Amino acid sequence: MRRQRRRAVIMLAGLMNAFLGTNIGYSAGIIHLGLLEKHKKSPNVVFWAGALFSSLLCLAGPISSVAVNALSCRSTIFFGSFLSFVGFMVSSFVSSIEIVVFSYGIVAGLGQSMIYSGTVLATGFHFHDNPSVATGVVVAGAGMGVAVFPMFTEFLIETYGIDGTFLLLSAVSLQVVVFNMCIETHELENNRKETSMTFKMKVELIFQELRQIFSMGAYLQFCISIFCWSTSVNTSVLLLPQYYVSTGSSHTEAAILMSLYGITGCFSRILTGLAASDPRVDGKLLYMGSYIILGLSTFFLPLIGNYFPGKVFYSLMLGIYSSNVWSLLTPITIEIVGIQQMPTAFGMELLIGGIGFLIGPIIGGFLYVLAGIFEMLMILTMTKSESFQNRNNMEKTVEVEEKLISNNVIEVKQLND
Repeated sequence: MRRQRRRAVIMLAGLMNAFLGTNIGYSAGIIHLGLLEKHKKSPNVVFWAGALFSSLLCLAGPISSVAVNALSCRSTIFFGSFLSFVGFMVSSFVSSIEIVVFSYGIVAGLGQSMIYSGTVLATGFHFHDNPSVATGVVVAGAGMGVAVFPMFTEFLIETYGIDGTFLLLSAVSLQVVVFNMCIETHELENNRKETSMTFKMKVELIFQELRQIFSMGAYLQFCISIFCWSTSVNTSVLLLPQYYVSTGSSHTEAAILMSLYGITGCFSRILTGLAASDPRVDGKLLYMGSYIILGLSTFFLPLIGNYFPGKVFYSLMLGIYSSNVWSLLTPITIEIVGIQQMPTAFGMELLIGGIGFLIGPIIGGFLYVLAGIFEMLMILTMTKSESFQNRNNMEKTVEVEEKLISNNVIEVKQLND
């Protein structure tokens, strides 16, 4: 009972970390307008500030995973909160837009990535036996920002200006420290830190893990599937309001339809986590089915998109079947690569997703079905990790992961000798 209460506290703390520490990205467009008002002569430079801040949540995934491997999830979250605090604080006092690009775009953006990665991975460690529900609750905290943070940021800019907004957002980022105090370092994390290695050997160990996980055909197909999904979903979210307006909707109706997408996405993350926690439900099939349904919905959008009920239907489909992916990444990753290699694998997945988010508008939005096809190939070719097969036996799980670390360390030491 005590263990369950402790895990419940960690899950709720993770939800608040995700809500306070990773949702400001949803306000990037509002902040962009505030920066344009202050730096009217540098619109192109202002664009880079928002673009870097939004994309680094995913693109900095490998950096965040290195921090988790070298330190711990808890320490990574602390450091990410501090970086976000410093980035927003500096941005509130400087007059040069070039410095804002660095402090807000890079420093604060990197901090957001560390908070998100550390929180999701900590949840994965503490709920490694059944991570679906806990991950769904935590990422729902990130989803709640769609409805909250844009309006909150708009209020701050109207009341205090962009400089005051940056100052108050720095305080919001620092609140993550409070909830992070409730997250303990799991013993599976300590296994790596207790191994005597130099910094150079730790880096080599990470590269060795990368070679191992990318040698798994199932993981490679999983990453291709993530790339196809991120490419498609960013295209849909970015261009959908414009499409709604061009087919007869007002700007207010377009905003309502996008809010509907955000709200349904938040509930979808939790419900998908609950569904995937059932032993009779295969999370990988949920993952694949979501892509195929969303791909078919996108294919038929030109036929139904001229009517408001059709737009409501598509916004619902987009919210339900694109947002649930966030609840399934960690469970599927553990199933493929195991717990100990989860941080490195998760960081690469974020990086690949971030690349897809960046180039999505260029490629187009009909890759959902292709994502489902690669997920199906992954299901057909994958072999479950040994730690996943023993996930309900904590002693056996620790033994398996310690053996994996020991073998990798021996190989690294032999290479150095």
